[in-house]
Order: sequence, then structure tokens, then C-alpha cells
Amino acid sequence: MDKHIFTLCSGIPTKQENRTTDSNNGWTIICFTFLIFILSASISIAQVTVTGTVTSANNGRTLPGVNVLEKGTSNGASTDKNGEYELEVTGPNAVLVFSYIGYLSKEVPVRNRQTINVKLKEDVEKLKEVVVIGYGEQTRETLTSSVSSVSSADIQNTPSAGADQLIQGQAAGVQVSSNSGMPGGGISINIRGTNSISGGSDPLYVVDGVPIETGNFGLGTGGAQTSAIADLDPSNIESIEVLKDASATAIYGARASNGVVLITTKRGSNSEPIIQFSTYYGINEAVNTPDLVSGSNFEMLMNEAARNNGEPIPYSNPDNAINTNWADKVFRTGAVRSHDLTFSGGNEFMKYSISGSNFTQDGVIRPTNFKRNNARVNLDLQATDNLSFGTSITYSNSSRNRVRNNDNITGVLGGVYFYPTNLPVYQQDNSYTKFSIFENPVAAVEEVDFDMSVNRLIGNVFGEYEFTPGLTFRTSWSYDYNQVSEERYNNTFTNEGSAVNGSALATTALSNNWTVENTLNYLFNVDSHNFSVLLGTSIQESTFERTTASGQQFPSNDFRRIEDAAVQTSSSTGTSSGIASFFGRLKYDYDGKYLLTANVRRDGSSRFGERNQWGTFPSVALGWVASEESFFNIDWMSNLKLRASYGVTGNQSGIDNFQALGLWGGESYTENPGTSPQQLANPNLKWETTNQLDLGIDIGLFDDRLSIVYDYYYKKTDNLLLAVPVPMSTGFEELVQNYGEIENEGMELSISGDIISREELKWNLNFNISGNRNKILELASPFNVYNRDIYRYQEGYPMYSFYLHKQLGVNPETGEPIFEDVDNNGTFNPNVDRKIVGNANPDFFGGITNRFNYKNVDLSVFFQYSYGGDQLNWNRFFQEHGGTRNTGFLSSQLDRWQEPGDQTMVPKMTSDNYASNLRPSRFLEDGSYMRLKKLTVGYSLPNQFLGELGISSLRFYVTGQNLLTFTNYSGLDPEVTATATSSLTKGIEFYTQPQARSVIGGFDIKF
Repeated sequence: MDKHIFTLCSGIPTKQENRTTDSNNGWTIICFTFLIFILSASISIAQVTVTGTVTSANNGRTLPGVNVLEKGTSNGASTDKNGEYELEVTGPNAVLVFSYIGYLSKEVPVRNRQTINVKLKEDVEKLKEVVVIGYGEQTRETLTSSVSSVSSADIQNTPSAGADQLIQGQAAGVQVSSNSGMPGGGISINIRGTNSISGGSDPLYVVDGVPIETGNFGLGTGGAQTSAIADLDPSNIESIEVLKDASATAIYGARASNGVVLITTKRGSNSEPIIQFSTYYGINEAVNTPDLVSGSNFEMLMNEAARNNGEPIPYSNPDNAINTNWADKVFRTGAVRSHDLTFSGGNEFMKYSISGSNFTQDGVIRPTNFKRNNARVNLDLQATDNLSFGTSITYSNSSRNRVRNNDNITGVLGGVYFYPTNLPVYQQDNSYTKFSIFENPVAAVEEVDFDMSVNRLIGNVFGEYEFTPGLTFRTSWSYDYNQVSEERYNNTFTNEGSAVNGSALATTALSNNWTVENTLNYLFNVDSHNFSVLLGTSIQESTFERTTASGQQFPSNDFRRIEDAAVQTSSSTGTSSGIASFFGRLKYDYDGKYLLTANVRRDGSSRFGERNQWGTFPSVALGWVASEESFFNIDWMSNLKLRASYGVTGNQSGIDNFQALGLWGGESYTENPGTSPQQLANPNLKWETTNQLDLGIDIGLFDDRLSIVYDYYYKKTDNLLLAVPVPMSTGFEELVQNYGEIENEGMELSISGDIISREELKWNLNFNISGNRNKILELASPFNVYNRDIYRYQEGYPMYSFYLHKQLGVNPETGEPIFEDVDNNGTFNPNVDRKIVGNANPDFFGGITNRFNYKNVDLSVFFQYSYGGDQLNWNRFFQEHGGTRNTGFLSSQLDRWQEPGDQTMVPKMTSDNYASNLRPSRFLEDGSYMRLKKLTVGYSLPNQFLGELGISSLRFYVTGQNLLTFTNYSGLDPEVTATATSSLTKGIEFYTQPQARSVIGGFDIKF
């Protein structure tokens, strides 16, 4: 219309056309007035102001924070604390879109109205929390099993290499402990206690439906293990579900007795393309470093020990001693950085999420680090109304620079502790100072190459076809490929290398895991009776191969390839296993009040004897949602559900693939090849089985603003897979058999609530606490394990029990240690008077998270704690030696008895008081601690500043990890445990790298 107006006015007669000036002026005035009228109308139309109030259609309450957006534009506003809004729109034909979490979105045409009040209806389906379970999903409302959920919000912006570390303190009943503070190091996870003595206690991990291989694929460095979970990028994770009771885990049958961890990565949605970039950078430093005496104090203590033993003093002038702080030579402040870029979006036909990331973390001990490059593609394709396809593919390339540590006296920390502080790093000729069998700590970090690289591919391709509404067939093909390569070189400046003119080792390990699963799922209802039936099959094959080569006698340190060694050796090994399964599940509820879940799985495994290759693992669970009953009229209690479940699960981990077979191996005798028996056959070998009872209650208060979940459980595991002694006439000392029983009993309590929920201020609290009691019920005979037999396994006692001499004190007159006379014969005998004096299992553990939001500022404070577990400071045994060795002293040695009347637990420094056959219990300490695990402060820029730049959101944050630790434990870290080389040990620090304290700063931006 405007075009025609201007055309009309452009045709006004001019002087040249013999029109009069007055006439011209008349036309001009008319057109000018008309144009002003049109423009004014257009302007008024473009600036229509709409106001109104948004309320809930369910209860009439006003809704603050509702998004009000003009459709097709970025023009928007939000309701204030009274539910009121004001928005200028482009014209009378504009359409407003109202959206609010937990409510159905609503579109309303303006139609020249200046006041538009809107009522939003609750989205019943979205209000029901969806929980990922085995082979499906289920609303929390109808869930009858025990499942803990950890969302991406709980683990974001955390400088951690692996997802397994991130669930620590976040899920009730899940105990997580670090093998060490080494980046990408091993993690121990126990769900509801330890169910097996030697059969393995790690849970089953399933990533986007793919059961993956976990554990340590490297050769290890003493007790320093690596974690295969570190191949996954935590920033890609949407949620983590921990399946705990038999009702939740029995669908995985023979591998589920230790629990199941389901990891779901982020997928695309029906939305415009979204680009998100996240990055952070920060520093790492050790939580603690070794507290060793100075060089002067070392010489003073050695002189005192010599005098007490009647020997000549070795040092004439301790005051002038050299003072080398070995810890300062190897510890450092390292860097940690992460970059992550994600593209996501989709439509009704295709949804996508594509990401790439880079993560680097330096260890607190030189030169350790962990680097990972990760790529992920998740696609969902809707081919027809009935047919859909999808894929989840993750590729990871990671590298580790490692050192010998953890349960290793010749490693870096072993040298820090053992090397006396009165020795210099270098001799006058610039060579490293040598001391006994121990490695010079500086040489251990500078002269040893210890590299590890990993290529990991986890892929899944699936298809679904819906025959009729509710009847769906799904087929899934999965692959987990893991290639681990390690190269080591000890040059001639190290103890090991100097003895053989350089030594090298190279190894490559390949793990392949194929899984094919088919399921048929039928959802239907009859009136108020709702049914879900699942039938499925699964076939899995795993292979593992390792090739190792080693070399010695190199021409020089410039030649480090094994092909250059004068002496070369090599070996290879391989193994495989398979498991075939049939499974089914029935879920039923009547009107959302009476709930039933029944599972059964039958597994056949190649690992077991021909008489017991197949096992059946059933479970059943019942639930009653009492709050849905018509007679339930407690206004302040919005939800009350009672749950009970019982079932049987199995365990096949921790044994070799051909453990049931009689094996022969190649041998050579006088250089002639031959064979010899390697293992006795046991055709009766079968699964460990765990029977579990769970009783639970779910409570929601004040419209579910406060939620309480409590569970009691009892688990009994029998047919333990144990190496049992056999008669020597068989030619063998032991045979793996099914013998023994163990029980776990405990409780879990989780509380979450929105304490304050206002427009500008929000406070959310999450708290969980768990306690487990473990007991060995049956063993063939007691046995001891580990260094100096300090752990004992015996009927009636829990696992990880410490077997020591109970020290009652120190005689204040003589300085001699006082030990308990266990057999009450009046005389202490070190060979007889040992007893179980404690165990590594905590009385209870858990976490507390507080989240605050004030306008655009957010604050998250997460404390993680453990109480009552004993921690053995085995460093003290070797460094509180009373002068019986010429190695370094811990500062605790300064508390020794010196004269009559001294009150202390550290005896007088004499050879008898520190005899090598003593295992004093004074080294067993209270391992309780509370740790400020994570503190995050963030700020999100207001939307009005971002819209013009095309930015959806921008948040800056600062995060601190392991900032504070409250404990009475005297070691480096009460949380770490050194000996991942054996599943029979826990709660011990033995030259273990402590965890890092980290501070990072970063931002997240979304377009």
C-alpha cells in the first residue's frame, strides 16, 4: 500500500507542466498529511504493548519466570514474581508463545488485544521423572526398584578425567575410592558393599546400550592402575543411572551382582541448530606432600638410635647436614584444560548431536599427565511413521605419561620416602646419588620413559519398527574396540637401566567386544490395567590379545627401540569368551497404584564347566502408591510409595576365561620343546550368585518440594569363586572352586528439596547417607594376604580386615611398646599374638550438595564424606623405623619416647622395639574425613545483552575441587588406596600419589 501512496504523490504536477504554485502546494500538503497518517498508523501497529498475568490452570497460582516469546522472533519477556508480564509486539497479527518448565506450552494470537491473561496446564508426562533402566525407560512414579540418578548438572564443570569419579558422593549406596591421584588412574566402585572375595567387585557399565569393557588394560606400575572409563568424555554425559537392587539388575543376569551403571550420552532434539562451546583452564597441586624430617634431624635420630643400641654414632655434626627436600624435587603445580564443541538440533525426521573435545591434565608429580581427544556422533532418523534408525558412536584417543608409584618401593614416591634427606641429588661428578636398591627420585622422573596410548571406539547401531501402536521390535549391534600400547625405557642413569646397559619394554593389547541384542516390547492397557512386556535375546563375544617385547644391552641412550637391543625377548597371549542370553520382563500397574515388576534372564557362559554353563536369574518387585488411594487425605504429603523386591543375580568376573578347563602349556627343557599341565579341570565350576532383598519407601512432601527415599537391603552371596587348596598328589596347590559365603546388609537415605523457590532466589539441597555391614559367613580356611600378611580373611569378620599386633601403648618408664597378649599366656609372642584389629569398611558415607541461584548468579557447594573406616598408613611402618634401617624418617618419629615419664605411642629407638617381625597397630588410623569436593560460582549474562549478538546463553564460572579436607588421618590422602593389584586389599596408603587440589575458570556459550 505504501508503494502506491508514494507513486501517487510522485505524480504531483510541476511548474513545467503549467500548474500553479498554489495547486502544487495543495497537492503537497494533502500527500504529506496522508503519509504522516499512514506512517503513524504503521508505527502504532508496530508498537502494540501487550500485558497480562499467567496462572496455573490446576490451582490458579500465578507463575513467575514464564517465558513469553513472540513467535518467529527473538523478542521476548518473562513473568515477574506476581506472574505478570509486559511485551511490545510487532503487530496485531503477532502470536505469543508461553512456556514454563513442567507445563504445556501455549500459543495465543494477539488479535489487537492489549491484555492477554493465560492459564497453563501442567505437563503430566514431563512432571514424571523418567529413569533409564535396563532395555528401556520408566517414570520414577511407577518404579519399583532401587535406582540412583546423577544428572549432567551434577557433574558439569568438574576437572576430572573419568565419569566414574564424578558419581562419588552423588548416589546413595555407591562407594567410590581412588587408586591414586594419577591422572586417568584406577577407580574402585562398590555398590552396596563388596559381594565377592576374589571374583571381582566392579559393576557392569553400559554406555548407550553397549556393555563395555572396564578395568586396567595396562601392565601397571606397582599398584598404579589405569581406568578404561577415562576414555569417555564426561561433558558428553546426559545422565548416569546406578541400578542397585535385584529388581533393577536381574535383567542383566550373570554380570549384575555388583550392580549396573547405565551411562546415557546427549542426543539431539526437535529444535533449531544449537552450537555450544565450553572451555576451562586451571591448575592442580597436591593436597598434601610427604612430611619427612630434615637432614639434620635424620642424622640426630640415627645417632640416638646408635647410642640406644650401644653402637658408635654414625654422624659427627648433624647441625651441618645437607638438607634435601626430595618431595620438592618431584612434586609440581600442573595445568588442567578442557575444550568441548557440540552441534545439536533436528526436526521430526532427523535429530543429531555431534561433538568434539580435548582434555589435558597434568599430574602433581613430574612428568605425569593425561591427554584425551574425543569425538561423538549421535543420530536418530525417522524413516517412516513406523521405522526408525539410530547410532551412537564415540571415538577416543588418549595418552598417559606415567611413573612408577603406588605399592612400589622403587618408584618415585618410594625414593622420596626412602632416600635420607641428608643426601644430595647429585654427586660432584653430576651423576645421580645412589642409595641401596631405591631409585633416586629425580632420576625416576627424568630418566624413565613410560608412555601409554589408547585408541577406543564404542559404537552402536540400532533399528526400531513399530508393528502396531505399542508393539515395537528393536535390534541393536554394538562394538567396543580398545587398543592399548605401552612403551618403557630405563636409561643407564637409572638403577634398572644401569645394570643391563638400558632396558626397554613394548606391549600392545587389543580388546574386541561384540554384542547383538534383539528385543520385542509390547505396551498395552485394559481399562486401568497397564502392561509392559519385554522379550529379548543377547549374544556377546569378547577377545583379548597381548604381544610383548623386551630388550636389554643398548648401544647408548639414544637408541631406545627394542630392535637396537643386543638381547631381545618376546611373547604373546590371547583369550576369548562368549555369553548367550534370553531375558524377559513384565511391568504391570493398576491405575498407577498397585505395581508389579518381574524379570528373568537365562545366561550361558563359556567360562564355566560343562555341567553348569547355564544359569537362571529371576527377580520380582511389588509397589504400592498409597498416596493415589481415595482415602489418602494427608495434604502436606504429596507422595507415598512402598516398595519391596527380591531376586538373584550372578557374577562371572575375576576368573580366567578357561578357568573350568584342564589346560596345558608350552615348556622347554634343555632347549627341547614340550608341554606340561598348567591347570586342573573343574567341570562343576559355576557363577557366584547373590540373593538380595530390598525394602524401600518413597515420600514426597509439600507438592514434592521435599523428597525422601529410604532403602534397607540384605544381600547374601554364595558359591564364591575361590582358589581352594587341593592335595599335593594332584600336582597342584589349589583349584578354583565354588566355596564360601559372604553377606552385606545396609541402609540408604536420600533427601532432596527445593528449600527456597522464588523468582530471584532458589536454594536446592541434596543429601545422601549410606551404611553397609559386610561379613564373611563361610570359608574353606582362614588366609592372609599382602605385604607381611597384614590382611586376614576369616569367618565372622568383614573383608579388608587388618591383622596386626594390637599396641596398647608405650611403657612410660622404659619406652618399650606394650602389645596385647592375645592368647593370655602372660607373654607377648609376635608369632602368635596377632589379631584382627579393624577393617577398611566405613560405618557410613555420602554427600551433601547445596545449590543457590540469585538472579544471574549461581553457587554450588558439594561436600563428600566417609566415617568410621580404618586406613593403614603403611608408609609409617617403613619410615617410622626407629633407626633399624638407614632410610628416611617421617616426622612422626620425632614423637618417640626419650626419657622416663614420656607419654607417647612411638617407642624408644632400639632394635628390639622396632623388630622386623612386629606389625604394630599404631599405624592403623581413623580414615574418616569430610572433603569440600567441589565449589562452583557462576554468572550468566542477562538475555537482553545477548539477543542482539545472536547468543542464547553465556555463563562464566570458577570451580574448586578438593579445596578442603577435614580429617585426623596423618597420611597424604585418606581417600586413596594403594593396592589395586589385588581385589583383596583396600584402605591402605603405601607410597600412593595423592589427589590433586584444582582451581579452574571457564565459560559456556550457546548460540
